Amino acid sequence: MIYIEEIRDFVQNEKYEFYSHAITEAKKDGVEPEDIIYVLLTGKIIERYHRRHRVLVYGTMLNGLPLHVVCDYSDEDIMYIPTVYIPSEREWTNNYQRRKKGGKR
Repeated sequence: MIYIEEIRDFVQNEKYEFYSHAITEAKKDGVEPEDIIYVLLTGKIIERYHRRHRVLVYGTMLNGLPLHVVCDYSDEDIMYIPTVYIPSEREWTNNYQRRKKGGKR
């Protein structure tokens, strides 16, 4: 299991990589890499996917918009960022931190 402090250590030590999918999705939403890093340094883990060694981090970007960042910690030396997205009000509640019943997983 990984904790937010460990995610921050990966970021601060520049031991992370973006999947190309993450960059593509970020660009679609107008999210810059700096926004993603800011959320990882200031956000919190809201879901854990133990089987896949992944967590979902929630935070707000400097412009105040919410952002979800998926982090993969399956490699002990580097953290991967498979995808990022601005959460939808249709699928999320509690300030974008809890999945609505019947929401995707």
